[in-house]
Amino acid sequence: MSEEKSLVPRSGQSLASISEHGNLLDAALANLPQEQRQRLVEKALEKRLELDAAAKSADQRHRASSIDMANTIHQVRALESSTKSDYTIRAEYETASGRTSVEIKKGNNTVIIVVAVVIAIVFLILFAK
Repeated sequence: MSEEKSLVPRSGQSLASISEHGNLLDAALANLPQEQRQRLVEKALEKRLELDAAAKSADQRHRASSIDMANTIHQVRALESSTKSDYTIRAEYETASGRTSVEIKKGNNTVIIVVAVVIAIVFLILFAK
């Protein structure tokens, strides 16, 4: 390896002296040839753009899922006030960090209670004789 491409400290320069005066990465970058530094800067800019785009996309998914969840809650409240029957609502949202599944159930146990009471009365009448 040539002297200018080496990331190993030059003679008379220790790792301790590099880290005392600044960042080890800065020292390594300072020893890179101009062409390699330019490629590294371009690659860093590309990665930064990718990260910014991913963050923007995650923010949009978060906003959309928040709106969808609020709409689902509104629909459940409307359904609750308009009907007394059983219902199940399933929804899935793509959030910034993944997918969220929600299931909302309302079971009206009145029918089961009435049937149980009728069966109990029938048994009492049959066994009372």
